[in-house]
Amino acid sequence: VRAFSTDTAAFRLPHAAGRYMGWLPAAAMCADGRTACATLTVAVGGDSASARWPLTVNTLDLTFPTVVVLNDDTAHTGTTDSLTPGRAVPHGTYNWFFPTGTEATLSGRWNDQVRLQLSRDAVAWVNADEVVPLSAGTPPSGGVVGSVRLSPGPKSVILRVPLPARLPIQVTEHDRALTLRIYGGASDINWMQYGGTDPLVRRMSYAQPASDEVTITVDLTRRVWGYRARYDGRDLLLEIRRPPEIAPDHPLRGRTIVLDPGHPPLGATGPTGLWEPVATLAVALKAKRLLEGAGATVFLTRTDSTPLELYPRTHFAEMHDADVLVSIHANALPDGVNPFTNNGTSVYYFHPRSAPLARALDRALVAELGVRDLGMGRGDYALVRPTWMPAALTEGLFIMLPDQEAMLGSEDGQRRYARGLARGIENFLRERAREP
Repeated sequence: VRAFSTDTAAFRLPHAAGRYMGWLPAAAMCADGRTACATLTVAVGGDSASARWPLTVNTLDLTFPTVVVLNDDTAHTGTTDSLTPGRAVPHGTYNWFFPTGTEATLSGRWNDQVRLQLSRDAVAWVNADEVVPLSAGTPPSGGVVGSVRLSPGPKSVILRVPLPARLPIQVTEHDRALTLRIYGGASDINWMQYGGTDPLVRRMSYAQPASDEVTITVDLTRRVWGYRARYDGRDLLLEIRRPPEIAPDHPLRGRTIVLDPGHPPLGATGPTGLWEPVATLAVALKAKRLLEGAGATVFLTRTDSTPLELYPRTHFAEMHDADVLVSIHANALPDGVNPFTNNGTSVYYFHPRSAPLARALDRALVAELGVRDLGMGRGDYALVRPTWMPAALTEGLFIMLPDQEAMLGSEDGQRRYARGLARGIENFLRERAREP
C-alpha cells in the first residue's frame, strides 16, 4: 500500500508487525460531502482486489456509558446456539462465548463490530447486530459474586453462581478441569457447597486475579467431555457433562452420533460437476448404516439437498444430546494454489478435548482413502465450536482433483470414506473408554 505526502515525520509510529500506514493528503469526498473516501487496491502476483473505503470517525460519550444486552437470536428463530462469540480484535478468532442475556458496557465501534468493556483491563469485540442497548441511564453491571454450589444430576453436574447481574464470562477448559472467569465481579464467596460427594468433581477453588475479575476452577476426576453455560435469572449455570460409560469391546453401543453432511448452501464443485453436498450426503448415509450396525444411534443434520445454515446444525446436535459430532466435507482450494501439490486428507477441531477425536479420524481416513496426510489442525469453524460434545470436521478428499472427484462420486469411494469415519469414531471412543 503506497501513499505520498510532503512530510509525515510528525505522524510516524514505530514499526510493528501487522501495522501498515499511509497518508492521503487530499482524500476525495464521498457523495454525502462529509465522509472521506479512498480506494484501496491490494495486488498479489497477477491478482488484485479493490475496495472503496468510506471512513467516518466519531467519538463515544463515555460520561454516561451505554449498557447493552447480548442476543444472538434477535430474529426469534429459536435455532441459534444462544451464544454471542467475542473476539480480541475485530473479526478475529473467537475467544469468548457469551450466553444470551449477558450485559456489558459499550466502549467503541468499528464498522459492524462493537467493543465491550468486560473489566478494567479486558475488552471483547462482538457483532453489532447481536447487541441490544438498554435504556439510557442504565448503570454499568458489576458487583459481588456470592457463594456457589454444585448440584449433581444423572447426566451432568451444575455449578450455580449467584451474580448481581448477567455479567460477561469466559470458560477455559483444561485436560481435567474447567475455569470460569467472571468479569466485573468481586469475590464474596464464603462457601463452595459440593452438594454431596460426586465422583466427577475432585475439588473447587476460586481466585481474584484482578480487582474486577473472579475465577472459579472445577477440577475433575476425568477428562472434560462437554459443558455449557447459561443464565437462570441472574444466576449463572455452568453445566458440566458426565462422560458416557463406554464399553471398550463395543465402544459404539449405546452412543448417540450426529453426522453433518457439509453444505448446502454453497459447497465446492468438481471438474465434471459433482457437487460437494451430494457427495457428503451419500457418504453420511453410508457411515450412518455402519455406525448403527455397531450399536450407535445416528442422526443426520440433513437428509436432502435443502439448504441448512450452520447454527441450526449445531443446535440440532445439542438437542439430540450427541456424544460426538462430525461434519463431513470435500476440500477445494482458492485460485492461485496448485491442487496437484496441495491436496490430501485433513481434519479440524476447535476445543482441546476434541483433538483426540480429530487425530483418530485423520488416521482412519488416511488408512482407508490412501491419499496424502495433511494432518489435523485447529480450525475456527462453526461445526467444531460446540462445547457440549467433542466435534470434528473432516476434509477427506479434494473434490477439485479429477481422480479424487471420481472416488467421491463412486460407490466404492463413498464406502471407503464412510468406513474411515466409522472407524475413527470407534477408535476415539475406545481410547476414551480405557482412560482412568
